[in-house]
Amino acid sequence: MGNDVQKAEKVALKAGGEIIADEQRRGVNVSDKQQPHIKDNITVSSPQETKDSEIFVSVGPNKKVAYRARFLEYGTSKMSPHPFIEKSVDTAEGKATDVMERIITGAIK
Repeated sequence: MGNDVQKAEKVALKAGGEIIADEQRRGVNVSDKQQPHIKDNITVSSPQETKDSEIFVSVGPNKKVAYRARFLEYGTSKMSPHPFIEKSVDTAEGKATDVMERIITGAIK
């Protein structure tokens, strides 16, 4: 049963991360410029483990567009912030938690 729960934990984290990523994609605008768009470069990492055995996924813009996403999220001296990342977590946190809980509970039963 232990391996099943560990696998379910990773599946649950990935599923929860996808919900947050979808909300980020909905919250960011697409420019008219011919360049990589932030919306198309929001990813969810594979589950990773810390030294303390905590498992996590990273959700957000990849390296191609991360610097521009930072400008949007926090603003610049000439542009006010448009915090789509923080807002996505606030909006989708409950739904992501519910999905993760269902997946893990299903593995335990």
